[in-house]
Amino acid sequence: MTGPLREALAAAVGPAHVTAPAPLDDVAGRPCGPFLRVRPASTAEVAAVVRACRSSGAPLVPLGAATAYWAPLPGLGVTPIVGIDLSRLDALSFAGRAPVVGAGAAVRPLDQALRGRGLHLPIHPDAFGHTSVGALVASACTSGIGMGAGSIGEAIAGVEVVTGTGEVFWTGSAARAGVPPFLREGFPDLTGAILGAEGGLGVVTQVALRPRPAPWRVHLRGAVPPERLGAVVAHGAALGGAYDTFRLARTLGAWEAGYTLDVWVISAFSAREAVERAVEVQRRLNAAGARIDACTAESAAARAGRSPDYDARWTGPLDGLDPFLARARLRGLDVNAPYEAFPALLDAAEALLAAQRGAGVPESRLAWYLAPDFINLGVHATVPKDADPWPESRSAPWFARFAALPIVPYRLGRAWPPAMLDGLGLTRALLHELRRALDPDRLFVPGHPLWT
Repeated sequence: MTGPLREALAAAVGPAHVTAPAPLDDVAGRPCGPFLRVRPASTAEVAAVVRACRSSGAPLVPLGAATAYWAPLPGLGVTPIVGIDLSRLDALSFAGRAPVVGAGAAVRPLDQALRGRGLHLPIHPDAFGHTSVGALVASACTSGIGMGAGSIGEAIAGVEVVTGTGEVFWTGSAARAGVPPFLREGFPDLTGAILGAEGGLGVVTQVALRPRPAPWRVHLRGAVPPERLGAVVAHGAALGGAYDTFRLARTLGAWEAGYTLDVWVISAFSAREAVERAVEVQRRLNAAGARIDACTAESAAARAGRSPDYDARWTGPLDGLDPFLARARLRGLDVNAPYEAFPALLDAAEALLAAQRGAGVPESRLAWYLAPDFINLGVHATVPKDADPWPESRSAPWFARFAALPIVPYRLGRAWPPAMLDGLGLTRALLHELRRALDPDRLFVPGHPLWT
């Protein structure tokens, strides 16, 4: 089967863009492949790849720039598996004022390109910036930078999707003239179903963004003693609308120093209003027990995406992932929760950090990202490739402990673990009905817990 399939794929995308099956690991070092990797350059080529896979019965998985640490591709024991690498789908255009971008576009250069027009991408992972915008849609990203400005679902007007039959359609208000539109609010909300589907309903090829003017920002930096953390965290809800990013982090190696604090206060209207808001935010955080060490207004060049001030909002250089993976692997746990769950989350997170420290994990980071209506908690351990003190077997009991807390069913070490899915009831049944309509042969993401 592999020979005829590879010939069909080569006919669809060109022989130079079909790579022989090779193993793929995620950033945790977990094997995901091997994949027969194809790199289409257009929606039409993606549709041709899907039709070739359907004809041969080969499972198909969309691949982003960096496969995540929460095991989004478990149980891929069948072969051959075709991995669609969407990195060549990175063009940015404008339909009227609305930006339309290929799903393979990396979030950092996309944000910079938008800022050249006075716009921006409001939310993205707190990482190097190579994550694709399609991955934000596939995972319904609700963690990292920009959470105070809303979710990726609020930032998009619709998506272009290739179904399991090779058909192509647009969702949402981005649907073109002559295409029956789907509504983001009301019924049906097909855009909302695609968000978080992890590729199980179709391959996202383009994303239409809602125009978001680049805000004026003021950066508050400081520290929070551990005993005042709860009082400061409560201001994530109290200050809703005043900030786009509210981050608190504590790391092994600097544990006794407490939490570092970063808050980007924003205004969509003027630099003056941003400064006035920052003064009030600083006053309230100081009253809650934080220590603000610096208050810096973002420069005009940073607002336009063209300065070291702008780069400082990213973890490191755009090409920083490969050097990281050459030396280490990431063991991560991310959960979302309502504010009232904070005490239980804090106890569990600090116990997890203590266990990692006791096991000899050299680097680990506990980070809170606050939004006006929920909290995101990330515990991220960095372990050496050659001597792993925190293997999967050590992580599993902690996943179970966090799953028992009142968390939002979204992220817990891997996408949609079974403990969360059991409580979805009718929603899960409707999703499976939609899958039968869009992917009748069940080609996409075999073994994914959301779709098994």
